[in-house]
Amino acid sequence: MVSTQKTIGREIGCSGIGMFRGGTVSLHFKPAPLNSGISFVRVDLPNRPRVPAHVRALSGNYKRILLKHEDAEIESVEHLMAAMAGLGIDNIEIEINGQEVPAGDGSAQLFVEIFRHAGIVDLGGKKKVFIVKMPIIVSNGNASVMAVPYEKGLMFSYTLDFHGAFTQQQTYDVEFTEENFCREIAPARTFGLSSYIEEFKRLGLGKGVTDDNSIIVHEDGKITKPISMKPAELRFPNELVRHKILDIVGDLSLANVLIQGRIIAKMSGHSLNVQLAEKIANIA
Repeated sequence: MVSTQKTIGREIGCSGIGMFRGGTVSLHFKPAPLNSGISFVRVDLPNRPRVPAHVRALSGNYKRILLKHEDAEIESVEHLMAAMAGLGIDNIEIEINGQEVPAGDGSAQLFVEIFRHAGIVDLGGKKKVFIVKMPIIVSNGNASVMAVPYEKGLMFSYTLDFHGAFTQQQTYDVEFTEENFCREIAPARTFGLSSYIEEFKRLGLGKGVTDDNSIIVHEDGKITKPISMKPAELRFPNELVRHKILDIVGDLSLANVLIQGRIIAKMSGHSLNVQLAEKIANIA
């Protein structure tokens, strides 16, 4: 597996509302040179502190990924990170004037479109590749995620199974290519279980949730919009499991390596995903 590092062709920006905090935040993406990596710059804070997009900067993983360096924190980075991984972007500076990355429509589609509009530039240097030579496994109860050897490149396999509640079991396998990611994974929107609603309210989260950026799955199998509770139309019959793969793509990209292997997950969330990313980063 030989691949070269990339950045974007020109500066470009966007703004929107964060799903958890509800604040309006602007992003400004800037090309970055070879081997500089991905970093966030909090332009709203004194001295413009920089937060590296690396699993070693992880500060939390409750329903989203939080990164922190010194006193500067960034949260909800997973969909943005997935879009950059899907397009092969390794080097970029992201100026942000708030704490939370905007939600867009709850998928990675917005960021894919922005980066494609800016253009992708090949920087020539080789990516750092991690070849999975033996199984790496993390688990917690019935949930697990593992990396196993796979000679053809990178493949994701996910099984979503709530044991008869919420939705029928969904399993999806996808070869990780730019085309497959952009067409099959990036448009899949975030979802929440109806059983989480009261917990979110108690924690003061979900202030930016709208009918346009997420869907709610009820215990009886109904899928609705979160505010109006009107029926929600899915983009894919198995949109839920596709979004879980989107999250894994973003979470594992924090290891800052191109993985050659097969990622097999069952009911894993951000916590297990980043544990696997940490193990990979420590080995690579």
